Amino acid sequence: MTIQTTAAGLGDAASRLSFNAQNEAVTKEGEQDMLNAAKLQNELNRVNMFAKLMEAGPKAAKDLIS
Repeated sequence: MTIQTTAAGLGDAASRLSFNAQNEAVTKEGEQDMLNAAKLQNELNRVNMFAKLMEAGPKAAKDLIS
């Protein structure tokens, strides 16, 4: 092996490691975005349910619980 082929091989390995690190970071960021979206959706559902109960009154609350 010549110095040039060894250097090219090392460059390729470094490039693959860099790509894998970037891909992993993007995946983790996307995962966190999905978790945040789920939390926000849950909060929105709770607020909407509370608003419906406040609007409809105690009978609706009783019907919803039973």
